[in-house]
Amino acid sequence: MSKTSKPELSRYVERVMKEKHLSRRDVSLRSGGGITDSYVSAILSGSAKNLSIDKLKALAHGLRVREMALIRAAFGLSEASDDRPADHSHNLLLLDITKKTLISYDVAEIVQEVLKLSPAERAVVLQYIKRVGRTDRKIHRKRRSG
Repeated sequence: MSKTSKPELSRYVERVMKEKHLSRRDVSLRSGGGITDSYVSAILSGSAKNLSIDKLKALAHGLRVREMALIRAAFGLSEASDDRPADHSHNLLLLDITKKTLISYDVAEIVQEVLKLSPAERAVVLQYIKRVGRTDRKIHRKRRSG
């Protein structure tokens, strides 16, 4: 999520709220208490940190939109990509990761930047990440055995 422009999620939430004539308080009440109006305000301003899957679900419920549409906005994925056949295993992997992990601003920003890359560039980045992970694990093993 770029610091120079308003994050996709902020624009999406703002658009839905405007279309449905909802206030921050309306969204909070409709979420069943899953998200506060001050947190909705932080999302709208782009200053919300540590968006969890539970917060995104509550926001989707409060806005009365599909959870996947909100997740796409949170990760900067276009709605037009729904027209293409999707590999649903990646969607399930994304949902699994978000259930287990608290999505922080830096992770969301990394994902958004990676999505801008070509497939060849993504392959290079993936190799690099795997290499860093292997190196990090080797260092930890050496420390434990040494």
